[in-house]
Amino acid sequence: MMETVNEDRRSWVRWVMVGGLVTLSVVMLAQSILGNDKNARLARPTRVKIKSVLSGDKVKLKHHGRLIYAGIRAPFDGEPLFEQARRRNAELVLNKEIRLRYDHAARDRNGRLIAYPFHDDAFISDILVREGLAYVRLTTATRLFADRLLDAQREAREGHRGVWQHISESTEESYAADPKYGNFHRPSCGEVRKIKAQRLVRFESKDAALDAGYAPCNKCRP
Repeated sequence: MMETVNEDRRSWVRWVMVGGLVTLSVVMLAQSILGNDKNARLARPTRVKIKSVLSGDKVKLKHHGRLIYAGIRAPFDGEPLFEQARRRNAELVLNKEIRLRYDHAARDRNGRLIAYPFHDDAFISDILVREGLAYVRLTTATRLFADRLLDAQREAREGHRGVWQHISESTEESYAADPKYGNFHRPSCGEVRKIKAQRLVRFESKDAALDAGYAPCNKCRP
């Protein structure tokens, strides 16, 4: 009788062990699948299809989430030429397959792609800047096409195209800028207090900040 009880116990222990191993295998498989999905989401696609256009420099992709054009800043909603920039961007990329090139950063902290868009041989960001529908906004992580984009911006500024019809002369004694984010601000702007002292850059005029590749803050609108 005792031997039968012991055998039953051993059988029960074996079944528990087998069940545990099966559960562990399922968990590991699930983690592997989720990990692969995460890697897919964090991949650097070289070609993407544009599903919708959100602004002059932001689009939604058919896969891979959203894309922000590196090196530029188009007008925000509420700023002059927001809708014109969005429509022009749509003309250039909507429902088309575009090629992406990357700089140091492939995604921002929200997981959105940050890249330079090309359709055939056309550099989309260059077109938008040259037509005055976007500012150059260089950061420490997006400088691959700095010279080309600054040349396009100089041409647009000299021709008073687009946004450059709405830029006023300097009215402050100086302007503060942050190379990490590529924006410049009025001294009184709340964003200035967020800039770490070791990163803070000051310019005597708006033109100097623009020449260096900084875009105007959309909050204080210098």
